[in-house]
Amino acid sequence: MTEQEEREIRQYVESQTHDEANPVRLVQRVGRRRIAGRTHDLYDVWMDKGDRWWVITGFTNLYSQDDFNEVDMAFTYHLGICAVLRERMRTETDEESSEHIGRPWRRFVKAVDAMSEAEESEDFQAVGIRCREALLALGREHTSADWLPTPDEPPKVANFKGWMNLYASALASGRVRQYLRDIAERTWDLTVWLQHFADATELDAEMVLEATSHCLIVFAMILRRYQDGSSARCSQCDSYRLAQDGEIEERDGVTGWASNEVCLACGWTGERVFEPYADDWFEGAAEYLQRGPLDLGAIGDESSDG
Repeated sequence: MTEQEEREIRQYVESQTHDEANPVRLVQRVGRRRIAGRTHDLYDVWMDKGDRWWVITGFTNLYSQDDFNEVDMAFTYHLGICAVLRERMRTETDEESSEHIGRPWRRFVKAVDAMSEAEESEDFQAVGIRCREALLALGREHTSADWLPTPDEPPKVANFKGWMNLYASALASGRVRQYLRDIAERTWDLTVWLQHFADATELDAEMVLEATSHCLIVFAMILRRYQDGSSARCSQCDSYRLAQDGEIEERDGVTGWASNEVCLACGWTGERVFEPYADDWFEGAAEYLQRGPLDLGAIGDESSDG
């Protein structure tokens, strides 16, 4: 482990156990698993009072070794939680993506909701209609964007393929441009096909849901890629593996967050930057701490309020 890796796990455990008199004494990485394209690191964490935890990344969580004697038992349980969370996250996007596909994504969520109650072919066809509405919303979403040159002859509002061709030309070049055009065209054709397919099945609807989700997310990625420009590299070794390292500090009686960039490849560290906390930050932090630890038993429980 790198020093930063050890510190991040230690800080995570201490933030979850809420016991200043029982700090972390030892962190050991005991394995790594790669399941379905996602990497999970496994840690054995010893506390000062003798209790021990398994910490597993990839939806990072901790599990008491009183409940799970072996790390593989905890890992199996962790994978089940991850599966439930991923299903929930099917209708969620990160904050940056929702900024670009907020309205289309809300229509896509309606398609997912329709799928949860679908039983007959006409229900599965209705999923196609919802997905088609989501794509139309994406086509309308950025017609007046600053990054889009004013077209000589703008497509009609319902011409999804026409607008996506313009978006692709403005946002990307080469293979990325062609890829966006291709998935937009083929996803649109799939939604129209499902809408009119009288023998539609559950798998047909699932396929169109996945295609629609992929199209929306890829568009958001390409737009973010356009706005962000080139990814930052380490000034010493040219690596992309830059991370933020920081902790709470007090300077001249003011509490804030002190942080700097760290290269995980060569160990280079950037200049330390101190940002004082706003007054309302302390109120928010106090509310968060009062909530207590996450109730894992409530995950997947339809009767729970969460």
